[in-house]
Amino acid sequence: MSDRPRTTAERWARFQRDQETYRRISLARRTYARFRRDLAVVPHVFLLLGRARMAALMQPPEAVRAALRGEATWTLDTATRLLTGKGFIASPDLTGYMTERAFEHAVEQGLIGTPMIGGLSIDPLYHRPPMLLAHLADDPPPSTTLPSGDRVVTWHFLIRDIFGTLGWRPDLLTRLEARRPIEIGVAQQPPS
Repeated sequence: MSDRPRTTAERWARFQRDQETYRRISLARRTYARFRRDLAVVPHVFLLLGRARMAALMQPPEAVRAALRGEATWTLDTATRLLTGKGFIASPDLTGYMTERAFEHAVEQGLIGTPMIGGLSIDPLYHRPPMLLAHLADDPPPSTTLPSGDRVVTWHFLIRDIFGTLGWRPDLLTRLEARRPIEIGVAQQPPS
């Protein structure tokens, strides 16, 4: 390191060198099969404005999940935990698709508290109680029923939800695919 300030010419040369390095890194990333596969995925927005609801769990997550069995189709971290045994988000929230009636029924049964307005976040920046994050839909997305009776979105739709909610995360998708149960993976391949 020199004590003297860089000249404009030196800064320009360094900028050009860095741009070339960034370009080479970007080209290398785009040559991997993961990138090409990911381009074919059409993201789905789980926290869609007007369709998403959030409410604190009033019962343990397992009890709420069991009570909503057959009415909810789980996605994102909840589906990942059910399929692979491990989630990717620290928060123990339940995330899934359900009808507006099923959501209201969960409130009436005391499974969840009063729905909150605003602040919808999959991975909160602050500590909060476990939540039910629901995407209200009359037609549920394609799903698979697990031996436990829980319904989860298909593997391909789970990838769409991750892209639409968390952005392009090849690191996360690579870890999930490494843990994916083979029978789910074979049965849920996207059409070519």
